[in-house]
Amino acid sequence: MTAQVPSGFEPWRPSSPFMTHLAELGALYKRDADCVLALRLDEAHTNMHSIAHGGLLATLADSALGYTIAQQGQVSVVTVQMSVEYLNPVRPGDWLEAHVQIDKQGKRLIYATCRLQVEGRVMLKANAVFAVRAAKTPASDG
Repeated sequence: MTAQVPSGFEPWRPSSPFMTHLAELGALYKRDADCVLALRLDEAHTNMHSIAHGGLLATLADSALGYTIAQQGQVSVVTVQMSVEYLNPVRPGDWLEAHVQIDKQGKRLIYATCRLQVEGRVMLKANAVFAVRAAKTPASDG
């Protein structure tokens, strides 16, 4: 598998300190046209079985869900619940894409699904619920 970044993707600079730290293990990418996050799996992302660490995959899914909801819904959100199904192993060299679908958007809760895919094959499926955060109120001069 080639180490090139597919056309349309550019480096993603996450705003979260944790994801910024995770990005140090290998570059994260985004495709703005459809809010897809991606990465090229590297040895640093693997577990003792030389496949992607489950925590990395869950973190990528959670981040992709939050990023897409924030971009498409123009809201700030936090994860309330997420369930993850690991369907296939992701191996070093794989180009892993996170595709998100918003299933239902209410005033306080947003339901969404993320599928991590390698060449169109689903590797992980995550279902999640996010809470919409209230906008911060400026301090009064009282």
